[in-house]
Amino acid sequence: MRSMTGFGRAQIQFQNDIITLELASVNKRNLEVLLSSPKEWQAFEIHASQKVKSKIYRGRIRISVSIEQESGKTSSLFNKDQLGSDFSEFKKLLQEYGTSIEIKGETILELLKLRNSNDSHAIPITEVDEILDGLLSDALEKLLEMKNQEGNALRKDMSERVSLISRLVSKIESESLNIAQEWKEKFLQRLSNAGLQIDLDDERVLKEVTIFAEKSDISEEITRLNSHILQLHTTFEQAESIGRKIEFLLQEIGRELNTICSKSTKIQCTQIALDARNELEKLREQALNVE
Repeated sequence: MRSMTGFGRAQIQFQNDIITLELASVNKRNLEVLLSSPKEWQAFEIHASQKVKSKIYRGRIRISVSIEQESGKTSSLFNKDQLGSDFSEFKKLLQEYGTSIEIKGETILELLKLRNSNDSHAIPITEVDEILDGLLSDALEKLLEMKNQEGNALRKDMSERVSLISRLVSKIESESLNIAQEWKEKFLQRLSNAGLQIDLDDERVLKEVTIFAEKSDISEEITRLNSHILQLHTTFEQAESIGRKIEFLLQEIGRELNTICSKSTKIQCTQIALDARNELEKLREQALNVE
């Protein structure tokens, strides 16, 4: 069992820069992979998505790739040589058109904007594609490790709750064994208290008892509950994506418990079924985080 939440991070120094790749996974019914990176590296998204999808089956996976200058190394905001060259070229262009311009701060800022809009500081993807792939592998391994650790904790908690529900179902079964007989005795006692002549072989009395016995019989629900519980324990040990199967089995258990609550005329059975439903709700919350 694996959790849908997790985090993985990998980092490497390349030339004078630090490239960092982070993977963050959160809950989502289906699988969605998103990439955030410098626009020059967007081509990495297809390969990254395919690699992640080969290992993960549910959840929203966000891949964040960033590049920043190595700590302690700073560069000047203004490249004076480049700015001087740009300004000289600009003056020559104006002279060719027979005009001139006064040097102001606004002029320098506009030249800087033009230079920055044309300059790309990102490393070409062809130079870092193998590096990015290696970072993705490292981060993915750490992400899966965290997902497995959280999944083990989930499995332990969910197994204990399912075992508790199993014990409650056993109690319901014990309490329901004599429901029909107890109701028959109370029914006959009410008729006797009313001063009515009772014939135990009366077809009407037998029919009433039979109808009640059929309506209050929860043996089929008990059998299905035990089957679903067994399937849950088996599913918890499977390695593949099991979240949806768990959600389905919990839904079926809830259906059977609701039926028992509506059919049972014994307050003890109803109360035990309600206790089981309380544990079931906690299981449903946990199941939302299972991959």
